[in-house]
Amino acid sequence: MIRSLRLFCDLVQTQSFTEAARRNYLTQPALSHHLKALEEKFGHRLVERGRGRIQLTRAGALVLEAGQEILRRYEQLENVLKEPTSEVAGRLRVGSIYTIGLYELPPYTSVFLKRYPKVDLLLTYLKDAEVQDAVLADRIEIGIVDSPKPHPQLTITPFKKERVVLIVPPKHPWAAKKTIPLAQLQDQSFIVPQAEFPVDEILRGTNIRVKVVHAFDNIEITKRAVEVGLGLALVPHITVVDEVRYGKLKALELAEGPFERTIGIITRKRAELSLPARKFIDLLITGVTRTRIAG
Repeated sequence: MIRSLRLFCDLVQTQSFTEAARRNYLTQPALSHHLKALEEKFGHRLVERGRGRIQLTRAGALVLEAGQEILRRYEQLENVLKEPTSEVAGRLRVGSIYTIGLYELPPYTSVFLKRYPKVDLLLTYLKDAEVQDAVLADRIEIGIVDSPKPHPQLTITPFKKERVVLIVPPKHPWAAKKTIPLAQLQDQSFIVPQAEFPVDEILRGTNIRVKVVHAFDNIEITKRAVEVGLGLALVPHITVVDEVRYGKLKALELAEGPFERTIGIITRKRAELSLPARKFIDLLITGVTRTRIAG
């Protein structure tokens, strides 16, 4: 029953039989079999498929809400029973915004999994608001977001600050510059990575206005668009290290900077964090991987 509930919750979260099956090392037919068994157990159809999305029935919504609570309590029980032996084991669900999950976390997750091989770490890429919602709904235990806002039900732990740079294509008139004054951004065409780093966070308090010509929900698409000359973009420096190294993009510092975005770790205030969660957060905030990276 626990496994079937977990599969059902993953299916609803991912909106994909393929992805839910992959996460749980199953074939799609096996996942469908678990779903059918769950529906037979409760005597109700739980989902409706249509228009590329999985819609919950009324019964499905009830099972999802109860199932998430059951899984949360079950995982807490597993972790508590393992803690007296000081064994760091069990499932750990982490949600992160795309740029941090892709560019910052890999060294940390690598060290963490080598140190605690019995932890089943599930890392999901989400948008900022989705990360917060997932933490509040107990779908993930740890969230990593950009510029976390105070919330009565959340604890915010600082993780790091990321330097923001202006990227331009290699043949742009500014490509030979190292810095650029904000004033020169006036009326320039910009590409905005949606929900990752809004341009107005830099320009707030100034009279400078730019033309937003494209808005993408993916930093990779944003970089490709800048490469082909569709516009300029403000992005975290770490996301363009490779492109700058290989001459695909030029990164300019802002003369009035440095400008930085704050990355934070969010958890539920009243939740007792599992031992794996506490160890993962300790690893993030102590920055022990910095030495490994530098070496």
